Amino acid sequence: MEMRLLAATPDVELLIVTAMLTTSSDETPADIYVALKGDERRVHKLLRRLVLKHGSVLEHNRLVFLAEADEDEVLALLLAHRFFEVSRLEERKWLLSCNLRTVLEALMGEGRERLPEGAREALITALKQVAPRLHQRVMGRGG
Repeated sequence: MEMRLLAATPDVELLIVTAMLTTSSDETPADIYVALKGDERRVHKLLRRLVLKHGSVLEHNRLVFLAEADEDEVLALLLAHRFFEVSRLEERKWLLSCNLRTVLEALMGEGRERLPEGAREALITALKQVAPRLHQRVMGRGG
């Protein structure tokens, strides 16, 4: 399976931190986002405090991939994690979509052994591209 990231929600790490703070703040998500925008040091500091088991803060984003794969490989991906969304474009061409929670659970969860060849590497590359600090943290845990 070959996968290439086509698009992703911008400022993913900032959105994660905004979601984290929304759970414990009286401020609106928009106010928190604006206050944090441009404060990379604070965003980085808060990301280090992220508890990866609390996955809902990782759901406020979307990653879209173009994949070249057989039906069996796509089925293996869907069996590895049920929250990948897949649309066939043509023979062996697929549009795949998911959020960071799905990416991390696919890489670190029980289904990681079922990922088709090439999918793990593509997900790691996408994670590094859209959320480099989170990538560092996950790879530091042997993800």
